[in-house]
Amino acid sequence: MVSEKLGKIAAVSSEMEEFEQRIVDLKLKLTSLTVKLENSNNTLRRLKEFQNDGIQQFEELSREISRKKQKRITSKQKIEEYEQMLSGKYDGMKHLEQTLEKNEEDYTAIDTKLQESDSVISDIQTRRDKTVQKIRLLELEQSERNIKRENIAKRLEENYHSPLSVFKLEFDNMENSTDISIDDMEDKLFRLRKKIANIDDVNLGAIKEYEQLKDRFDFLNEQGADLAKAIDDLHKVVKKINRITQERFVKTFDSVNDKLNEVFPRLFEGGSAKLIMTEPNNPLETGIDFMIHPPGKKLTRMSLLSGGEKALSAIAVIFSIFLIKPAFFCLMDEIDASLDETNIFRFNDLLQIIGDKSQIIMITHNKRTMEFADTLFGITMEKKGVSKIVSVNLRKAEG
Repeated sequence: MVSEKLGKIAAVSSEMEEFEQRIVDLKLKLTSLTVKLENSNNTLRRLKEFQNDGIQQFEELSREISRKKQKRITSKQKIEEYEQMLSGKYDGMKHLEQTLEKNEEDYTAIDTKLQESDSVISDIQTRRDKTVQKIRLLELEQSERNIKRENIAKRLEENYHSPLSVFKLEFDNMENSTDISIDDMEDKLFRLRKKIANIDDVNLGAIKEYEQLKDRFDFLNEQGADLAKAIDDLHKVVKKINRITQERFVKTFDSVNDKLNEVFPRLFEGGSAKLIMTEPNNPLETGIDFMIHPPGKKLTRMSLLSGGEKALSAIAVIFSIFLIKPAFFCLMDEIDASLDETNIFRFNDLLQIIGDKSQIIMITHNKRTMEFADTLFGITMEKKGVSKIVSVNLRKAEG
């Protein structure tokens, strides 16, 4: 009986140990399942967070797409309006180009005449220098003759105790007198020969020298008259050039202001700007002030604006000048570096309008500007010292 009980006790004990072992195994399994449950809960929470972020991003993208669509519709409407306006402006530009070509022909003719006048003036100046040199030589010769004459007069006065004027008067009286005897005439002849012998050599070439000097004097007078006439003609040409230059400057200045009234409100979404002459009555010597009236602010000078506003104002002036007579090619180097994201969109919208008529190459690090480009070119250095050009055609990629 006891052995039976012991057997049962042993069986029960063995069963208890098995239960305890199963309890331990179940606890371990419970612990493992608890850890997995926590991991699953964390994963579920992260997935929910990712889901919420995805929903928010999707909503933002949806709003952005709606804005883009609305902007695209507005842009199409504006493009249609601008296309209607541009047709008329192109006709005006053709007329202006014809006028400019005619004015350039006039300017070329004036420039050719000026060059000819410069050549004439240079030739006259050369001849004048030679003439002045000859005059100096003649003055020196005349001075030497005057000194020589004075010396002869002094010697006559010392030898005959009478001035030269007395001898001239005596010679004149002898020529006018007709009642002189032969002896008297021979006596006077003897005395005259003696006087002539006492007089130094006479310059027999004086008459010829006088004629040469007179010819030179007449030539110099003629050259002086030609020089005065050339100077007067040159003054007339300079006045005409100043008048034409002033008219073209004022016309171009007004054209830049008119174009600035279109470009500035597009970049600033309102406001106005104007170039003002510091001396309106003297356009050829005037300075220029740039007065700016941003939307919601008072009228001020460009120097009092912020960095971004200064850059945008300068871009407005440059584009206004560029749009008067667009070039076929335009290169810009980080012109958008100081612009914020809002200004970048307005700047790029205007850049696309300019790009319809001109080929634009722009160096930039701004991602928003890159989105508006047709083709991107980048420089990379995969190996040290070896540069490589990478290009992407965005229009083909979108197609």
